[in-house]
Amino acid sequence: MRRVAIAAAIPLVLSCAPAGGPGTAGRNLSEGVDPSRDRYLVETFLDIPSSGPALETGAGRHVSAHKNRETRDAFVRVQTRGIRGVGRLRVTGETSREAFHIAAAPMRRLRIDLGDLVPDLGIGLISSCRRFTYPFSSRHPLYRPRGIRGWTGFYGSFIRGAAIRAAAGPVRLTLVSGRPARHGKDCVDYRDGRNVSGLRIDAGAGGIRAGVTVIDAGSRSGDRISGVDLTITSRGRTCVLEAAAAPSGSVSAAWGLTIDGRRIDCGIIGWSVPAGSDGFLASFPGLSAASGRLRSGASIALRGKFPGRTHVSAWGELRRSSDGEDRALDRALRFEAGIRWKRGKARCSWSSRARESEALVPFPPGGDIDTDVSQRLALSVSCSPASFLSLVMELKRPESDSGEGILYATRASLALRRLHTRLSVSAAVYRSYRGNARFSLYEPSGGGKFPWKTLYGSGNRLTLGLDAGLGGIKASLWLLWRPGGSEAAMRLVVAI
Repeated sequence: MRRVAIAAAIPLVLSCAPAGGPGTAGRNLSEGVDPSRDRYLVETFLDIPSSGPALETGAGRHVSAHKNRETRDAFVRVQTRGIRGVGRLRVTGETSREAFHIAAAPMRRLRIDLGDLVPDLGIGLISSCRRFTYPFSSRHPLYRPRGIRGWTGFYGSFIRGAAIRAAAGPVRLTLVSGRPARHGKDCVDYRDGRNVSGLRIDAGAGGIRAGVTVIDAGSRSGDRISGVDLTITSRGRTCVLEAAAAPSGSVSAAWGLTIDGRRIDCGIIGWSVPAGSDGFLASFPGLSAASGRLRSGASIALRGKFPGRTHVSAWGELRRSSDGEDRALDRALRFEAGIRWKRGKARCSWSSRARESEALVPFPPGGDIDTDVSQRLALSVSCSPASFLSLVMELKRPESDSGEGILYATRASLALRRLHTRLSVSAAVYRSYRGNARFSLYEPSGGGKFPWKTLYGSGNRLTLGLDAGLGGIKASLWLLWRPGGSEAAMRLVVAI
């Protein structure tokens, strides 16, 4: 029995480690506000540089009786003064997927990266690491390029290869080369065609920074793609411009402006991209859909802060696409109002998007995008009656071509400080009044399990979660009961 217990405990791990995230992506948001950000942070927590332990290892196991599927995870992370390395393995059925990344800095102004990489070059037309920002943020979707980023998530395209970054004064040089790949149904699928290789030179002084990027075989069609970008920051205002060109002569462009004020934040961005002329690693919102068509569009984000800890936010986007004969016009809107008080907060949001429009923000692994004409109304109230107790109540009413319905959900979290443990309980009831309604539910489910669920039709759910930690050891247990099947997940992390 002891051997069985040890064998069951080791495959317990994955992400009880704290899920960190990119420095500017929704920095001040609480859990459950931005689905794409929450999902991104959970899936890629290993890629976040930290000053944590020199050695961290763990494993996890998730069993679903409903889908008759079992997933096992294991990872190891090593960090010293000059080297940081991560290795990760995920086994689902008979399919195993591995990811790894090593970064070494032998000199102060030199860094070498090996393994799975995503170039974060320019503002997104050529290539950009998958970073997600709250749609009401003035910086959505503008952000500053950050060079080469490690990538140990199991979704999206990446490069398996090497990169070198060197700096001399205000000038930085980045070289990258490798095989484009993605995690498919049969382990790692390498993209057909030539390897990807390229360089970037950028320099800055004061609030101005400019860069030139050239990547061979970097476009969606496998051609060379070249671009220039410029960022100017002054007195709370940031102007961004990027242009990219392919050998065919087609030119893509994106431009934007953000204003961060005391009372009002505003962000505006526009883009125009010919068919297939952007990079295959580009993560600019609005470009990935209909990549074989001419695409253009604009978005605006507004957020007003008022006395009494209240805020009102609005976000809208208009997209056009064409293949020369058929033209499509898509739009998406979202409004939100919120208020905070000493021990709680309340939010009310409404969103609407047109048929075939993408989600409000890009969704990572297996994002189930609703292509119906849809509207959603959501209300939530959260409070902390005591320092050890937190409560959340939610009501959501979706309406689309596929159906409409209503969802009631509540969750409670209790901190047992003497036992170094947190206990959480969640319950949800959802009903479809017409058709097969689609619901989005935030349901915390362990340190490394993606907490957003997509539900259809009518049903009930009850979950129990237990997270414990002592010293360098962290463990979690998650149980789900629902009609037609149950699920369980266990994780264990050991840090030295």
